[in-house]
Amino acid sequence: MQKEAIQQIQTSAHIPAIIEQLKAIGTQTPCIVTPQDFKVSNLEAFMENRANYRLGMNTSSLADFITYSQKFEQAGATCFINADQMRAKTVFDLGTELAPGHQQHASTLTLEKTAQYKAVLNVDGERLSQKTASEFIEDWTDVITVFSSEGEVIPNAVAAQRLRDLTIETAREVTSKVEDFGESMSAMERIEAKGKDLLPSKIQFICTPYLGLSEYNFTVRVNILTGGDRPQLCLRIIQLETVKEQIVNEFKDFLVNAFVDNDIDTFIGSID
Repeated sequence: MQKEAIQQIQTSAHIPAIIEQLKAIGTQTPCIVTPQDFKVSNLEAFMENRANYRLGMNTSSLADFITYSQKFEQAGATCFINADQMRAKTVFDLGTELAPGHQQHASTLTLEKTAQYKAVLNVDGERLSQKTASEFIEDWTDVITVFSSEGEVIPNAVAAQRLRDLTIETAREVTSKVEDFGESMSAMERIEAKGKDLLPSKIQFICTPYLGLSEYNFTVRVNILTGGDRPQLCLRIIQLETVKEQIVNEFKDFLVNAFVDNDIDTFIGSID
């Protein structure tokens, strides 16, 4: 008997054992064992339907994420909320500790900042020219209310014009003191930006930071900088981190409450 034939007989003798092992495992996907290299081949591609549901759904819509999660909820389904990144992921076939799933069906939500929220964040702490600062008020006039340092509401168009029309005043004060045994002199220079009328001091910017969440009030302080050849304006959001914490907490509470009546466990954190 030739050597190749003997090797073929020896190889084929192991096939029944491999088949018995596959039966013991109880695979849901039909498989076949090829005699050449003992490779277990998946026959799912030749079936009319898949062996299990596999899909990765991604969305930026909070409402669609909740609806999709509720539609495909099953035992063991779990939602992980990464509040810092305003992201959530529901794994439907996570399974249980005794019967873990393959984690092949999931839905991911990534909230995107609205155009208004991006706009107010982009100017926060930046040095702006008079033109840029006034255009910011004009561009977002629907969500902006401007106040003077005395609390008076300034119409947006008027506020924008007053930022365009600033006057820099420089005053120098010299003090001289002469005594019997010496003399001293000091000088103080004051540079101040002024307008013909009351200048904007604070801006109230109201917007929805992420679609599906509530409106928030951002208070922006208006500072006029006079150190250069031309005045610049610095717009700074007051207590920005506090507002961000409120937004994060609303996002977490929104999802927890949305799934409270569903078979979906909710955890704060992320998964790899």
